[in-house]
Amino acid sequence: MITTVRIVDINQATQWLRDLLSPERMDHSLGAYEKAVELADKFGFSPEQSEQAALAALLHDAAKLMPPDALFAYCNTHGLPVDELDRQAPQTLHPFVGAEMVRQEFGIEDADILNAIRYHTTGRAHMGTVEKVVFIADKIEGNTRNPLYIQKMTSKLDPKDSASLDTTMLYILDSTIEFIMGKQQVLHPRTVEARNYFVQCVKKQVC
Repeated sequence: MITTVRIVDINQATQWLRDLLSPERMDHSLGAYEKAVELADKFGFSPEQSEQAALAALLHDAAKLMPPDALFAYCNTHGLPVDELDRQAPQTLHPFVGAEMVRQEFGIEDADILNAIRYHTTGRAHMGTVEKVVFIADKIEGNTRNPLYIQKMTSKLDPKDSASLDTTMLYILDSTIEFIMGKQQVLHPRTVEARNYFVQCVKKQVC
């Protein structure tokens, strides 16, 4: 059952999102929301962190269905940077456009929420805890993701060990990079930077 949070009413946000997404993409977003709530509870998040993770997970794909031309036009109108790599792989823009849409629609200025939306696709170095949970929830939600993939990607998660979030991040990033390379697609430098960062996190067991 969907609950409400202090930052934004979740039911209001859900209705707004339904007007932007297909039924399947909406199922994915609700699944990510549910998984983020579950992870936040298991890993002992504060109420504020739980609210941040839940809202960001629900809204992370707000711009997912926008075609490339619309993404480029939105970036131009709202002053979001677009480089040559973004033009080669425009799907990397939808998290930034989505974060700006959320900021404009709901007046959200919370950096943890906006960054969790911005970096849910590529990841980045020095991700915060809320960002990590949203990134992971996006990949392992139970509504649309393959159960075998979920089982594999969650094998490193241990609620008794907060460092297992970093291990899981690395595991998912390695899997993502292998998939992208297998399809001979452009690999975003942020994903490489994120992977290298979490390698060091796991080795040192500190971030």
